[in-house]
Amino acid sequence: MIWPIYLDSEKSLNEGRKVSKEYAIPEPRIKEIVKATQKLRYKYFAEEDKAYPGEWYNKSGRVIITSDESKKEILINLSNAIKQMREMKKENRSSNKKGKKGRR
Repeated sequence: MIWPIYLDSEKSLNEGRKVSKEYAIPEPRIKEIVKATQKLRYKYFAEEDKAYPGEWYNKSGRVIITSDESKKEILINLSNAIKQMREMKKENRSSNKKGKKGRR
C-alpha cells in the first residue's frame, strides 16, 4: 500500500515519510503515483477517496501494488519515475515557450 505521504519531501519521518530526503519529492499527487506505477508496469489498484490515518481530514488517496520487490524498492522506483516525469514536463513547457512570440 502506497500513500503519497510516503514520498513527500515536506514531511518528516515521524509524520509518515518512508524514503530519505534524497528520494523524496515535494507534494506527490495520487495521479502521479498512478502514472509512475503504470510506467513501471506494476500491478496496482488505486483508491483516490482514501485518507492516510495520520491525516484523516486529507483524502490524498492510496495505491495498492502487487510486486515481489520490497516496499522500499517500490517507493524509490516510484520516486525516480515521478522525478523523470516532472523533468520531462518541465522541459516540454520550456521548449514550447521558446518558439512562441507574443502578440503586439
